[in-house]
Amino acid sequence: MRYLALFLALSLAWLWPVPARLTSRVAGDQGDPILNTWILWWNAQALPFTERWWSPPIFYPLPDTLALSEHLFGIAVFTTPLQLAGLNAIGAYNVALILSCWLSGFCAFLLGRRLTGSALAGAIAGVAFAFAPYRAGQLSHLQVLTAQWMPVALLAMHAYLDERRARWLALFGVAWLLQALSNGYFMLFFPVLIGAWLLWFVRWKSDPRPGLVLAGSFVLCSVLLLPSLLKYRAVHADLGLGRQWGEMMLFSADPGAFLRMTYILTFWPAVTTKTQEDLLFPGITAVALVIIAALAFTRWSALRQAVSNRSPLLFYTLATMLMWWLALGPAPEAQPLQAITRPYTGLALLPGFNGLRAPARFAMLGALTLSIAGALAFRRLTVPRPRWRVATAVVVFAGLFVDGWVDAIPLAAPIGRYPLPPAHDATVLELPIEDPVVGATAMFRMIQHGRPTVNGYSGHTPPHHGIMSTALHRGDPSAILHFAEARPLIVVVNARFDEDRWFEGFVGSLPGVQSHGATAAGHVFLLPAQPRRRAGPAGPVLRPVQITYAEREYVVLDLGAPKIVRTLSVPLRTHFGRLHPRMEVETSLDGATWTQAWLDWTGGAAIAGALENPRDVPFRIQLPDVEARYLRVHPAPGWLVRDLSIHAAR
Repeated sequence: MRYLALFLALSLAWLWPVPARLTSRVAGDQGDPILNTWILWWNAQALPFTERWWSPPIFYPLPDTLALSEHLFGIAVFTTPLQLAGLNAIGAYNVALILSCWLSGFCAFLLGRRLTGSALAGAIAGVAFAFAPYRAGQLSHLQVLTAQWMPVALLAMHAYLDERRARWLALFGVAWLLQALSNGYFMLFFPVLIGAWLLWFVRWKSDPRPGLVLAGSFVLCSVLLLPSLLKYRAVHADLGLGRQWGEMMLFSADPGAFLRMTYILTFWPAVTTKTQEDLLFPGITAVALVIIAALAFTRWSALRQAVSNRSPLLFYTLATMLMWWLALGPAPEAQPLQAITRPYTGLALLPGFNGLRAPARFAMLGALTLSIAGALAFRRLTVPRPRWRVATAVVVFAGLFVDGWVDAIPLAAPIGRYPLPPAHDATVLELPIEDPVVGATAMFRMIQHGRPTVNGYSGHTPPHHGIMSTALHRGDPSAILHFAEARPLIVVVNARFDEDRWFEGFVGSLPGVQSHGATAAGHVFLLPAQPRRRAGPAGPVLRPVQITYAEREYVVLDLGAPKIVRTLSVPLRTHFGRLHPRMEVETSLDGATWTQAWLDWTGGAAIAGALENPRDVPFRIQLPDVEARYLRVHPAPGWLVRDLSIHAAR
């Protein structure tokens, strides 16, 4: 118990002043910490893994929006009871943050103590892992910091191999499930380390049974993850989501990343990086311990004996090198031969890995294996010199302190609540919609006002959200009016991000909009419910007998004879940015006299199409069942005409 208390005290000190502002501030910034605060809050509002749970009221009205980010259920196991007991969302998030540090240290201590037989060496492992410099660089990513279940799983595997008792299998299964349900990255990354562990420690020729039992337990427990994984797969497939190779390259490490430090480390200089994932400095103390101990393996006979004896020190040293190697990410597409030197390239081809953006997060597994290797190295170096053990430990702890101690943790305050118009059935939209801080804080404010929000912030951006952002910057009012169909829409223009007050003027000019004054967040407007646009079902396709192109992107479609036309449709897919902001359709019976049948902005119809079919994004122009032989569309670039379909009334 004293070590449990010790790591709690160290964690509170390392995270200070978070404990002093437990219910009012979050560590880091107003992006991912606020997102994770909201996700943990939502876990307490709906029964997990139900349809309601998967479909929180963000990115309204898109369903299954929780699958756009990590669901954090493994963390919510602890935070949901706290919230149900009365702790607010920020307090629950901060408790989870403290737990991630506290339990990571204590669980690494337990693993280190078991492998070394020394509480002192175990404490070195715990301090090295809980306060690793890499963790300071990931302060905004609670799910990455929640790595405490990996040392528990490894402890259970070692214990089962030694004792063959079922309780260790149960502990292994629970730890694996909690880790997998806490972090999607580690759900895929940790099995790599588990597989390497099984290959190294199990004597497959002479005694394969414990390895088979452990592998079987892993597979059986993983079956429980399948429903969640299949849900993610289905949602991402429907929305056409995935990670591009270049995106994975951007969030991969390079060898220089292991020398880059975050700005909050007290004793090391800050380094400017391309992304937050490029801060992989491991410290020097544990590395130095391992290098010194590794000198014993310079003789071939000693190395052969270490391999024969399944040396834990050699394994955790080699595992650290492997985790760092995988953190370098895949080979560039233009240089496929680099796949030989970048093993992550093969992993990136496996199911699930194509949805991961940051291979550099393998560094957290490297931080764990390095901490255990450091503890084993300390034990190896001090066993022949017991009188020097305490003095050496003091030097090691001092080195770990220099490596990982941080300045006062930066705190961020969520933007507070604001008064809303008394329209309880309204949806809320905050502008500018594409700003991540606006999206995250709009979700956070939903905790207070309880209304659905068009905004959202997640690991993926749904297609309709990107279309809306483009349309708004074009000054397209249909992008907002679409969300006011059949129910009122509250629009908040954040003054902080609207310095020239363009959005305020744009929203204020919408027909029928009501101004409700300025608040601390910005100007608040209420757009009354708009009539719902009704469209009859499209009938058979009408194929033009002739297509004539004219200047200024005019095109005339000749149907060959007068026919009733109801709909023009084209799949936009990812091409909304190439579509003109406004389009016009004219009709004629004789090709000489033309009547305007449709003139409107394109954003609202494109958003409707993206919500109906996110992959194809059908853009439909609804005509009033007009009789025509000729249709003149403007502007109609060639790519649009090639995919354009004309439909009769049904």
